[in-house]
Formats: sequence, C-alpha cells, structure tokens
Amino acid sequence: MNLAFRWRRPGSLVRQGRAAGKRGFLTLPFGSSKQPTGQKFQETQIFPYSREQVFDLVADIDRYSEFVPMCTESRVFHNTRRVEQIGFKQAGQDPAVTDRHVVQAELAVGYPPFRERYTSDVVLERPWRIVATAVPGGGIFTHMRTIWEFAKAGSSARPHSPFIQTASDSTRVSFSIEYEFASPLHAQAASLVFDTMAQKNMAAYLARCHLLYKTAKR
Repeated sequence: MNLAFRWRRPGSLVRQGRAAGKRGFLTLPFGSSKQPTGQKFQETQIFPYSREQVFDLVADIDRYSEFVPMCTESRVFHNTRRVEQIGFKQAGQDPAVTDRHVVQAELAVGYPPFRERYTSDVVLERPWRIVATAVPGGGIFTHMRTIWEFAKAGSSARPHSPFIQTASDSTRVSFSIEYEFASPLHAQAASLVFDTMAQKNMAAYLARCHLLYKTAKR
C-alpha cells in the first residue's frame, strides 16, 4: 500500500489509505490560530487476530519498550490499578455490566540525545477500547490522548496486505493520537519523535501479533 504524508492547514486531512486501511495527520488548533501546535494522527487496519488477542497485546504496557517505536522504557504502576463497573447494551441483547480497569503507566520515549518521560491514566475496557491520557502538569504535554478501538471485522473486510488472509475472527483496529506540546520550542525538538512513533505504530503492533500469536499456533 502506497501512502504519502504531507502537512496541511489546520483541520485538513493529509491522506487516507485505500480499502485495506486508512491513516492520516490532522493539524489541530489547540494553540494560537496563526501557529497551531496540536497534531492528530489516526489509522485503521484489519488484524487477522481476535479482539481479545489484539486487546491483550495493546494492554501489555510493561512490554512496550520491546517493540513500540521510539519507546525506551515502559512500566505500569500496578498499585494504582482500580476496577470500575460499567453498564453497556449491544443491539438485540439485554443490558449487561462489565469491568473497566484504570491504571497509571509511564513511558520514556525518544532517541539520543532527546529523551522524554511522561505518565498517563489508562482506561481498559476489554475487549473494546483502551484510552490513555497524559497526566496534566509538569510534563511535556499540555494535552495528549491515545485511543485504541477494537471491533469484529466483517467477512468483506480486507487485511492490510494482500498476502494475509482475513481470518473469521479478524479485528478492525482503529488507533488515534492527538497531542500538544507544552512549549513551541519543545515541540520543534520532539515533533519528529512523535510523528515517527505515530506513523510506525500500527505496523509495530501487527508485527508483534504475528510474533506472539503465529508462534503460539505452531
């Protein structure tokens, strides 16, 4: 799949992929209307694995440093974990209650000599959704949020590559990240790191799925 990226005016979509998946950058007017400092990246792909498998991989934050681009350290503060009960209702079914887990996690990202560390509140609703929001105050962001959503892919869904057959339990994975740095100078130094992370992120998680789940089937 041939994708190109270009920077555009605030609020304009850069480029989206074709039927196999889509991704693109948006410039968000979080800061000055003349010089917006916020960015948003979003991408959707089909993974030939179940929602539970993909969710569990994304939820394993302690191991991000092993495969996530530009992530040098990752850890979950397990003593901050709490469980909340939430109600939900799916079409044609009675209302139900499920658990939502909330925990704090810390990531260190970058490359020498640039390196930054930040803490996020992470909300995990298995197997549908994971949301991580940077804790405000004292960090490199004035705003940062990543959202993962996992939906069962229809039989007509196409995987990201023609060389991968779509499994009956395949998953449509949607990833988005929006962020604004605390200062324009910081943004200039850090934007390359976060842009690279965003563009390479989905491919890294798919490769990790192949490594863990295809190996397990052998």
